[in-house]
Amino acid sequence: MKRAQAPEILDAAELVDPSELCENLRDMGRLAHVLGIFDLALRLACEGLPSLRLGLDIGCGDGALMRYAASSLQWIGVDISRCVLRYAGGQVVQASGLHLPFADHSVDVVTCIHVLHHLSDENAEQLFAEMARVARLRWVCLDLQRSKLAWLGAWILVRLTSRNRLTRHDGPLSVCRAYTLDEVRALAKNGGVMLTNYGTFRGFTWWMVGGPR
Repeated sequence: MKRAQAPEILDAAELVDPSELCENLRDMGRLAHVLGIFDLALRLACEGLPSLRLGLDIGCGDGALMRYAASSLQWIGVDISRCVLRYAGGQVVQASGLHLPFADHSVDVVTCIHVLHHLSDENAEQLFAEMARVARLRWVCLDLQRSKLAWLGAWILVRLTSRNRLTRHDGPLSVCRAYTLDEVRALAKNGGVMLTNYGTFRGFTWWMVGGPR
């Protein structure tokens, strides 16, 4: 299955009706919660690390992960879209994950969920390098895994759970734009990052854990 290059509607969030965008963001957060993505990300990021103080969530969207994990540590959210950040509470910064406005090793842990499939190979490598640069202890990246079965599952899921135009269009397309685990391992290597673990989750998601550069 060849990786798709067609843009998602969310990639031009400034052109989307605000109420439609808000509903789409809620859909994505709800599905990530129900499917166990948030639990997985937090376990991978925080397990075995005592006295954590500060986490950074790249591509935070409306801040769903930060709200879910508010009791674990203080969070800063980063997203490139000013339109999306209008719906995020807490401490947020408008910035690109490719050029994070943070010093080396300035946050304890970094999470990045469902961002990589929006990026080219070159930009994905740069994102890995930036996560590893700012993380003091650990970084975690998760995304969809491209396959025909995952696409079918996404197509069915969004039609059963949402009437939102963005959710129904972008959900299956996200799978088509996603990387496989082997592809993303190669990107991480090219980005010069140190992987400590990696794997797949329920067949539709890959995950990676790494340390600072």
